[in-house]
Amino acid sequence: MSDYYQTLGVSENASADEIKKAYRSLANKHHPDKGGDQAKFKDISVAYDTLSDPQKKAEYDQQRQFGSGQQFHFNAGGFDPFGHMFGQGFGGGHPFGDIFGHHRGMRRNRDLNIQCQITLLDSFQGKQLEAKYQMPSGKMQSVAIDIPAGVNHGDNIRYQGLGDDSVPNAPRGHLNITVIVLPDQNFTRNGDDLYGKVYINPIEAMIGCKKQVQLITGESIMIDIRAGVETGVEYAMNGRGFKNLNTGRPGRFVSVVHIKTPAVTDPAIVAELERINQNIR
Repeated sequence: MSDYYQTLGVSENASADEIKKAYRSLANKHHPDKGGDQAKFKDISVAYDTLSDPQKKAEYDQQRQFGSGQQFHFNAGGFDPFGHMFGQGFGGGHPFGDIFGHHRGMRRNRDLNIQCQITLLDSFQGKQLEAKYQMPSGKMQSVAIDIPAGVNHGDNIRYQGLGDDSVPNAPRGHLNITVIVLPDQNFTRNGDDLYGKVYINPIEAMIGCKKQVQLITGESIMIDIRAGVETGVEYAMNGRGFKNLNTGRPGRFVSVVHIKTPAVTDPAIVAELERINQNIR
């Protein structure tokens, strides 16, 4: 099990503010959009997600103290036709369940907690994965995970009765799966809105233009950019964002304008631009 304190470079007694400060510093340093290491950024995000939540932190500390020794592997594909038999809870809860629950007056075995890494496109479209994990007894088990479209980073899926079975004659624990959505280089998410970038040159910004913008699915849409637009202006299209897990309604796709200035070296073009610039003044 990864040591989240070492990942963030803080002590076990670090305050919430110290944990947040360490996370912000490391996330800024290793963010993929700034040329950082995506794997390192993912580790930092997972560590902060756990240590910033008091309940998650308390149960992580307990696991850390007594040890886990569990390794989990995820593979794309694989659909279990019996998956509907396992009751699934989505969102709302937290990835670490009670060590023992109650089932008809009996103490049940421990819950098992694993993580599932997916891309932003996976979270947009939904995905089916096969999870293979080791039970405390050493027995290997697999389960088909149905990731719904619209899932958010940190959301949880619960499969009842697929957790620990170490204590004889006691109901099995649950399997809690925390979804980790990896950063995307071209798109970001804000609520149910999906954000992308549209690049134009200064002349297009001055006179306006039509631009083809690619969506996360690979489809393209055409947007009209007004004359005199500035960097940061947003053009939104309803119904092209993430599906809300509660309402089923999709959010917006938002194209953010970025004015990209090309280098001009042709003397004739430079002279013409200078002439135009004088007239603009």
